[in-house]
Amino acid sequence: MDSPKNYLFVTIDGGGNIPPMLGLARRLAERGHRVRILTEPCLQDAAEKNGLEFLPFSECFTRTNRREDIFGDWKTSPLANPTFENIVFGPAEIVVRETLNAMEANHTDVLVADCLLFPCLIAAEALGVPGVVVFHMPEYLPGPNRPPGVMGLTPGTNLFTRWRDRMLGKVFNIVFNKGLSRINAVRAQHRLPPLSNVVELIHRAERRFIQTSRTFDFPIDPAPANVRYTGPVLDDPDWVEPWENPWPAEDGRPLVVVSFSSTFQNQRAVIERSINALGTLPVRGLVTLGPAISRTSLQLPDNVVAVESASHAQVFPKASLVITHAGHGTLMRALANGLPLICLPMGRDQNDNAAKVAYHGAGIQLSPKAKASSIHRAVTRILENPAYRKSAGRLQADILSDAKKDIAVKELEKLVGKETRVPSNF
Repeated sequence: MDSPKNYLFVTIDGGGNIPPMLGLARRLAERGHRVRILTEPCLQDAAEKNGLEFLPFSECFTRTNRREDIFGDWKTSPLANPTFENIVFGPAEIVVRETLNAMEANHTDVLVADCLLFPCLIAAEALGVPGVVVFHMPEYLPGPNRPPGVMGLTPGTNLFTRWRDRMLGKVFNIVFNKGLSRINAVRAQHRLPPLSNVVELIHRAERRFIQTSRTFDFPIDPAPANVRYTGPVLDDPDWVEPWENPWPAEDGRPLVVVSFSSTFQNQRAVIERSINALGTLPVRGLVTLGPAISRTSLQLPDNVVAVESASHAQVFPKASLVITHAGHGTLMRALANGLPLICLPMGRDQNDNAAKVAYHGAGIQLSPKAKASSIHRAVTRILENPAYRKSAGRLQADILSDAKKDIAVKELEKLVGKETRVPSNF
């Protein structure tokens, strides 16, 4: 690094997006750069603990309580996802304005945008500053060889499934482009030309980081020119507590960790069924509830303990199996420890993540409505069949290698002073 540079991160607390976003920002700050973060007031402590300069949104995303549900996506189908209206497109004009104000108030060398707020890239484009959009999950966009995200599909391998993928890609663009008029209205305010497709704004970014291992993903092939697989950030969430093993050291029963979403997705019922399944097995069960669920009303068998949080960095090296909603952060931390998984996805990117776990042979995918008896059978199957752990171990090597390379930090440092490009059509 020649000299410290100035970076602005723009994000909100969506649960699993925060550890990789804060982790990337912290790594830049540790290298001596000035890193500011425009975000919700509820993230001030987390930002400052990571050595970042905190800037609060003032016109939107003014939440002070991280437990408050601002998504509400668990109530609807993926195609009716209120995240597009409530988070991505509805507040776009305000997000762009506040981002632009923050960039103009203090010189900014590079803008780093959370994919949940990717319209703020318009501010970078208006100022001629390199903009980077960060996807904290595997590839989400459709491409010539893959379907769009959310539905949990593997890429087609025959005439029919390839046709299915193309048709679903068109449906994806129709749904996504419901926000096109709003995006173009904001672009017009900043004297930028209109787009024909919302996805163009993502392809116009100087870089698109995908924070996972390429080995785990089903990448677009050929990849858009701005895409970089930067590997996962394996940091624990900022709110987790240290963990102390409540069982005697000589207790040799397998440790099964139940870890569901840190944000509310109406997950109490599936957690209770997981607990009931573990209560009938010769295992130790550790349930981490996160901020979204209270443990006070849970009925626990003698072999199961529930806590609000526990550091995955401490727990996973001692575990044999993880039962999860398949959030990307939990998956990456589990697979980084060579752990097989039982995935009960509840929405967002979780269906895609669970499908990839099953595809790689590193675990079993179940419905979030699976009965306790089905979860019981899946636990037994994985603990008795070493092939699952072996497959998880194959992914472990690439995940750990990618996480150590700091690809994203190096890419961000390269972008300083770079002229923004005019991308070709993808």
